[in-house]
Amino acid sequence: MTAAAKKKVTLLYPRNHFEKVYHPWTWAPLPILAVSAPLLAAGYQVVLIDANVEPRWRQRLLEECRDSLLLGISCMTGPQIKFGLEAAAAVRGAGLDLPLIWGGYHPSILPEQTSRNRYVDAVVRGQGELTLLDLAEHLGEGEDFTGVEGITFTRDGETVSNPDRRIADINEFPRLPYEKLDRPQRYLNNMHVGSRVINYVSSQGCPARCQFCAEPQVYKRRWKAYTPERVVADLEFLRDFFGIDGVMYFDSTYFVNERRAREISTLMLERGLELGWAANARAPQLGKFADDTFDLLKRSGLWAFLVGAESGSSTQLETMQKDIGPEDILGAARVATRHGLKISYSFIVGFPGETEAEVEETWQVMEEVSRIVGEYNSQLHFYAPTPGNALYEKALSMGLEGPRSLEEWAAFSTVEGGLPWMSRGFVRRMKQREFYLVYGYPSEWVRRRAARSRARAAYVAVASALSGARCRHRFWRFPLDWWLLRGLRDALPSD
Repeated sequence: MTAAAKKKVTLLYPRNHFEKVYHPWTWAPLPILAVSAPLLAAGYQVVLIDANVEPRWRQRLLEECRDSLLLGISCMTGPQIKFGLEAAAAVRGAGLDLPLIWGGYHPSILPEQTSRNRYVDAVVRGQGELTLLDLAEHLGEGEDFTGVEGITFTRDGETVSNPDRRIADINEFPRLPYEKLDRPQRYLNNMHVGSRVINYVSSQGCPARCQFCAEPQVYKRRWKAYTPERVVADLEFLRDFFGIDGVMYFDSTYFVNERRAREISTLMLERGLELGWAANARAPQLGKFADDTFDLLKRSGLWAFLVGAESGSSTQLETMQKDIGPEDILGAARVATRHGLKISYSFIVGFPGETEAEVEETWQVMEEVSRIVGEYNSQLHFYAPTPGNALYEKALSMGLEGPRSLEEWAAFSTVEGGLPWMSRGFVRRMKQREFYLVYGYPSEWVRRRAARSRARAAYVAVASALSGARCRHRFWRFPLDWWLLRGLRDALPSD
């Protein structure tokens, strides 16, 4: 079959973890769903392969690529690079010479470096829906793709980045084709917002300038959002197709525009859309909302605000250009709790140059948030360097050996190897401290697990008593109880 006759495109979403570990939820691969929608509307046959749920993904990939026009691989910095390269190598090893097109956050941040890999024929930068369609049309007509806007490629040793493609209004794109996923029902999750929950995005980009995040590099701080009517129409489709009773918004930030959020909730109520939902928010946004906005959001099914606090240190927040302060984090917790809504934070420790005093400031804010909301409902992460921002450059200046090729990025893992300034003792102390918050301010999830058996209830009672005393007296030395309680927890029967 000639290239001009092919109308089939294969898209791969590589595995997003190095080892098989416990993952409570399985989410639909939104990146490849997004770029597939315009292709399908233009008459292409699109095959979606999610290596996270497909045990035979390698075999299927080779089968589908034999008569495909191109293979598209979407990846973020991390394990997906490793498995994306494995996939590309398998395709080439099988003697298949179809173009290998890479996109997603990592290739968009480092397009030149990515394109120099032998298993990369072109990189789609940034918003890829129209760029990939344009590229496919060029290939389908037997034309060279080197004139396509928004791509980077290396040919005969020369790397070329074509002009950026203008970021399009996402309302012009077709609905994400969830029904084209293989066994789509397996992407429904049982969690707090509902028993049949799917993930969904209603916007692209983020106007914030946080210097640890990929968004400012990929979408240039532009925020494009579906209209309220489009969002509710999509939710109605998901309800009718999946029978969902909940939705997790995967927007980088959902509450940029208070009026838009109100209109979506109003339409949900008017159309009888009974869905639980949660979405990302920035802490200062919540402090500006009118009281009746919270009431409206809650009536439409809002269960929780998900907030990236990142740090409790004013110095670190300023360094990362987060444009918030500790008072915003605490204020958001107070206002959400006052309106009977959950709020969950993510915090990060181990930033390059962070002092012990600044880490302690973060813990103080985390504990104060727990007191305000009545439970520890946050997540602690260790800083993981991602390229293309000021914090990454600072990490390099402090001894981080940054990968210099896509192969080196495939082997790069701050989780396994640690960072030059982050000792094993530091990591252990942070995990101990979080353990004490988890049981000192037990969440609804912890209490639910405790109710499943007498042994677990007894364990939680003891762990809460000891951890609560440590939190009250702010005493963290000699963590013998932590060692003992962890051993007891591992010995408990699974539920």
